Amino acid sequence: MATKRDDDELGSATRALSAAVVALTRVVGQGVTEAGREVGDDLVAALRSASQDLSEASAKAAGQQARRRAKRADSQDKRQARAATTRAQLIAAAATVFAEKGYEGSSVGDVAAEAGYTKGAVYAHFASKEDLLLGIVEMMACQDEAVFADRPAVRDLLCPASDDPETLRRTLLAMEVYTYAVRHPDAQPHLAPLVATTWDRTAEILAATRPGPPEPTQDDRDLALALLAVQTFAQIFGPVLGDDTAQESAARTIDRLLAD
Repeated sequence: MATKRDDDELGSATRALSAAVVALTRVVGQGVTEAGREVGDDLVAALRSASQDLSEASAKAAGQQARRRAKRADSQDKRQARAATTRAQLIAAAATVFAEKGYEGSSVGDVAAEAGYTKGAVYAHFASKEDLLLGIVEMMACQDEAVFADRPAVRDLLCPASDDPETLRRTLLAMEVYTYAVRHPDAQPHLAPLVATTWDRTAEILAATRPGPPEPTQDDRDLALALLAVQTFAQIFGPVLGDDTAQESAARTIDRLLAD
């Protein structure tokens, strides 16, 4: 209703101004007499009033349009925020499901159930189960950047508490990503950055602990790969063996490698 009323006011003001202009033009064209001058003065006043009404109506209409645009923009921002939240929840759910059941053993329905959504909601944000995996890779890459940005000590990075379930979950999830990449070469360009980031940042931390240039050398990269391999397999062996012997062995091995 408000929009129609504004349009009506603007239209009325425009018509009034047009009528005043036409009438004044007719008077001027007929020549100026005393009576005509009085009529002309009245028309000038009417013209001035119509012009003012048109200006006010235009300003009001412009204000209404600006408010409507702001309302639409706010509504769009809220929709985008809700979509981002839902997407993050679905990625977190997929990470939990893939770590527990494996990528191949999981379904989109499993992810939807874990997140508390329908399968339709999942497909509204992700084209496929592989698309979910790519979302997980992006999430893990961001987490890696945040961890490495704090420049943790290498031993603290590679020797977390043996009873930390999150470390094991992340290792299992990383193994799912790695094995999927090996089996699906077409996905490797998207998945390789996760591997590269972990390896590169570990090498950079090693380079920062020794004298010399800050850029990682080939020796730094070789040592980083060895340390990561020890840590990864210790995480996998621990639950299989049912004790902490693998983690303890990994810690001693990492200490020896760092001491050399």
